[in-house]
Amino acid sequence: MEYTHKPVEELSFTDDFMFGTVMKNKRICKGVLERLLHIKVGKIEYPSLQKTIAPFYESKGIRLDVYVSEPQRIFDIEIQTSIPPSLPKRTRYYQSLMDVDNLLRGQNYAELKESYVIFICTQDPFGEGLPVYTFRNVCSEDGTLFLDDKSAKVFYNVGAYGKEDEPELSALLQYLCERRATSGFTQHIDELVEKAKRNEKFRSWYMSLNIREDDLRMAGEKIGFERGVAAGVRKGRRDGLLEGRRDGIAAGAYQAKRETAKILSGMQLSIEVIAKATGLSEAEIEKL
Repeated sequence: MEYTHKPVEELSFTDDFMFGTVMKNKRICKGVLERLLHIKVGKIEYPSLQKTIAPFYESKGIRLDVYVSEPQRIFDIEIQTSIPPSLPKRTRYYQSLMDVDNLLRGQNYAELKESYVIFICTQDPFGEGLPVYTFRNVCSEDGTLFLDDKSAKVFYNVGAYGKEDEPELSALLQYLCERRATSGFTQHIDELVEKAKRNEKFRSWYMSLNIREDDLRMAGEKIGFERGVAAGVRKGRRDGLLEGRRDGIAAGAYQAKRETAKILSGMQLSIEVIAKATGLSEAEIEKL
């Protein structure tokens, strides 16, 4: 089986590696937040890319794509290229651990910052055709009484950019959807994307990661093939040999994926990114 990787020349802002690279630029990071949420963002205290939050040894940790804090608010920004059924519960868990992370820094409940979990989706997450879905806690009986716990979960459906009335947000969603820059801000993002593609350090890192993944996969397949041949010989019949080869290659490929996942996990990449890179399920990766 031949494996291919996306050429660096074809990477876009919505690819995880490129997204993380461009969002290191504080001006871009603030600009994206301000357009997504229609707010003015203050001084960013620390942008943290691929931040890991695992407050307790026994707990399930998370790795956030872009985790940003300013004096009164915290933001998690995620790129989502597929829509798993567990997406709403994932946002619940992300937000809860963000709060725990803040409390462990010595804050009390009253000092918890306003928090936003933001998912930028390349597919419609709820199938209603809206460009933006914002969720806050509201009283079911009243319908207008908000809990005001200073938390929000916001999902963006980039494909519905034409339905967004705010021009700057519409232009950002359009760029995320079509890679076509129609505003000064998205043109600046696009320039940084193209600059990263020409950067030898970025290219080398991206290519090295792909080569390492291929090497591990090929080594695993070789071991699996040899084991499969041996198993087939022991069976003493031709169909056993063929079956052993197939099983061995499959086992080797699977082992290579596991080894790749371990390496990517050590690099503190998100489970979602590792799943896309290896083809393993998120459940399998969590067990490694």
